[in-house]
Parts: sequence; C-alpha cells; structure tokens
Amino acid sequence: MNRNKTEKLSNAAQTKHNKSLVLQSVQAEDGIPMFEICNRTGLSTATVSRLVESLIKEQFLVEHEPIAVPKGRPMKSVFFNSKGFYMIGIDLGTTYIRGVLTDLSAEIIKEVEVVTESRKDPQYVLNKVIQVIHNLANTNLIDPAKIIGVGMAVPGIINHNTGIVEYSPAFNWRDIELKRFMEKGIPYPVYFDNVSRAMALGELTYGTGKSFNDLICINVGYGIGAGIVIGKQLFYGTDGMAGEFGHIPVAGDGKILCSCGKNNCLTAYASGDAIVQRARLRLNDFPLSVLNAIQSEDLDTKLVAEAAAEGDLLAQAVFNEAIEYLGMAIAGLMNIFNPQAIILGGGITLNGPIFWDKLKLVITENVFDHRSTKYQILPASHPGQTAMYGALALVFREIISLNLSLPK
Repeated sequence: MNRNKTEKLSNAAQTKHNKSLVLQSVQAEDGIPMFEICNRTGLSTATVSRLVESLIKEQFLVEHEPIAVPKGRPMKSVFFNSKGFYMIGIDLGTTYIRGVLTDLSAEIIKEVEVVTESRKDPQYVLNKVIQVIHNLANTNLIDPAKIIGVGMAVPGIINHNTGIVEYSPAFNWRDIELKRFMEKGIPYPVYFDNVSRAMALGELTYGTGKSFNDLICINVGYGIGAGIVIGKQLFYGTDGMAGEFGHIPVAGDGKILCSCGKNNCLTAYASGDAIVQRARLRLNDFPLSVLNAIQSEDLDTKLVAEAAAEGDLLAQAVFNEAIEYLGMAIAGLMNIFNPQAIILGGGITLNGPIFWDKLKLVITENVFDHRSTKYQILPASHPGQTAMYGALALVFREIISLNLSLPK
C-alpha cells in the first residue's frame, strides 16, 4: 500500500481511526482527563467516553484516581498502558546484529549483540537474527507471551508494495522475502524498514524529532541513507524506495566503487567504507602517516578519525574530503526540501568536533538563502542506538495505529 495516499474511510475504519487518535493523545501525555482528549481530537464527549472505555477493555489504556479540580467533581485521568507488554527491536548491521527487549515506553529490559558475519548467505544471517530474538525473549524478567511484535532496521532498498528487500548493497542481497522467513522462525509479527527511514521514525517517536513537522534523518555509517519526514509522516515515494541519499551522483574521481557498482555515488566518497578505502589508497603518498603502522585489514573509520584529530595529514585529507562531499549533498537536500531540522546518526557522526565543525561549516557555505531558511543541524537522540529505537518505533506505530492487538 502506498502510505503517502489517502482514501475515504468506511464506518469501521473511521471508528478505528478515531480510537487511534484517542490513543495517540493519551500516549503523548503522562495522564490526561477526558475533556483534554476531546480538545485534542475534536471528538465529542460521548464519542471519547465510548472509545476510552473500549481501549481500557482492550488493555491499551488504564484509568487512575480522579484528578482534583478547583470547581466541580474530580476528573478521572487516563494513561497509556506501557507496562506489562513488550517489544523487540533489531538493528541488522553489517558488523553487528544488535537487539533490545523493551516495554511499550521503550525502556530497555535486555540487550544482545552478536557479530553479523555479513558475507555469509542471507539464510545464515537471518537465522542469527532469529537466535538473537529467542535470546531476548528467553528471560525470567517477562512473560514472552506478552511480546507484541519485532521491529527490524535493515540496510537496503525495501519495496513496501511487495514487502521484499529488493536490494541490499551492504549485504549483496537481492529479492529477500525477509518477513516470511522471519515469521517462520519466531512466534511474533515482524515489521521492517530501511534503516534510515526507521531512524527517522525513531526520532519522531522517541527523540527530538517530536518537535518538528518536517525533517530529514541522515544515517552516515558503513553506507549512507536518509529518512524524509513531511508533515510528521514518513515519505516513502511511489514504490516505497525514497531516501536513497547515498546514491546521489557526485562529480568525483571515480577511484572507488560504491557497493551498488557505480563509482560516482556519494557513498563512494563519504561513507565509512569509502573513508577506509581512500585512506588505504593514499598510504604511499604519506609515508610518515601513523596509519602506515596499522595492518590494512585492521584499519577502520574510527582510527582514521582519531588520527585526523591528532593532526595526521593523510587522515585529515581523507576525512575532510569525505565531510566536504557529505556537507554539500546535505545542503542540496535542504535547498530542495526546506526542512526544519537535519538529524544525523550513524557511526561516522560519533567522531566529535572533527565531524560536526567541518560539516556545519560546509552546509552553511552551500545552503541557498540564510535569510529565509531556518534550520537546525542536530545529532541523533540515541547515539549508537538510533537504529534500534527506530526498529522499536516500527512496532509501536502498529500498536498506536491499532493494527496489533494486545495479548490477553
């Protein structure tokens, strides 16, 4: 289904929509009286009362002691029932598979991390994910029957019309029926999306993204991607493939191939993988570089960034060039979409001032019109865990939209 289209609702769908509005209004507050739900949703008192009663029976809401008011009878407050039910979030990275078990407020109960072995076949990797999920569920801290669903943040092009991972350059996967495979191995429904789009949803749900209507969340790690939010809604594009920011063509030297096979993608100049490859290519030109003392297979982006921060000329040249390309490309996105905020996450963004100072300078130099453009450049709300919170948000979106029922 194209999520960017609207359609006329049937009576049953309208009731579900109104219930979801009520649920979202309550979830956004730490206790809310009936009259405030009416104000926020525009629904009548009778309708809100009926819907709240239904949501309490379905265990989505709980009612607490009345709130004292200056005049009139005390009012009962309604709360979102975030305890007693659980979600699992999976960040399927090329280096690690990271998973968390949380309650419905995303409070972490258990964490698991294993090496991905991304060069193995898809079945092998996905079986490791299944093992992580079973590990998370296997705890005496909760009743595993109360786990509602599993969310997965996955690198690659995901077609939401077919539910298939059509292509993941990071894993070299094509046409993987991920949902079908996963649900054969676990007893929970599975929801997945492109990692960058999941990160954007995570910011909307659990981060600073709540404060903005229009934003772009950019993931800068092994690869590069973007999640675009317009009017607090994820933008999917015609076939659910919007946000392939890393494959914007740039005029470069063509020395390194992007994982997609082209040599002019932004990913071939500014991703973590590209930074490492470019440092290796230039080692002979900088014989005094500290990077020459590191075994080629041990060289990673973090080491390049640390060397750059210490003044190593090779590391500085490679890292600054990458940030220059990235900053110009982000400025281009800003000139097109005019967002309120750009939120950046992923491993490359964890390198402190050497990343942020240079990036903000390049963006400032290339954004179109500072007089009419107001924007913020922000770090992700959960550094190092942004994708996992995005994965949790995929499940929570289904809960808050009433597409999932709570176990009895």
